[in-house]
Amino acid sequence: MWISWHGDIEKDLKKLRRFSAPLESLEAWERYFNLKGLQETPSVESFPGFSERKIFKGRVVPLKENFGKSKGYRVVFEMQSEDSCFILVFSRHGIYHNEADLIKLVKERLC
Repeated sequence: MWISWHGDIEKDLKKLRRFSAPLESLEAWERYFNLKGLQETPSVESFPGFSERKIFKGRVVPLKENFGKSKGYRVVFEMQSEDSCFILVFSRHGIYHNEADLIKLVKERLC
């Protein structure tokens, strides 16, 4: 599977620098997602509100931390085809104030 990042993912990673291993956590999730695919990757669900676009959100386990997925990272991505994924947002639970802020950010990055 081909996985690419939005150009602003680097900014997301800079915002997360106070946490342990955000880049390594994202890369580990990518490897797992690449191996298992959309249907078999746990904690991935459809993200409603984007009409015909196939937008999904998932939870990423933070590496080098003693937390589970619920307090970990969030990844929002678009399935462009069956074998192509475009990561739009990588954040931490609590960085965005509410779900509406996250939806607004995703819509900005889709344009």
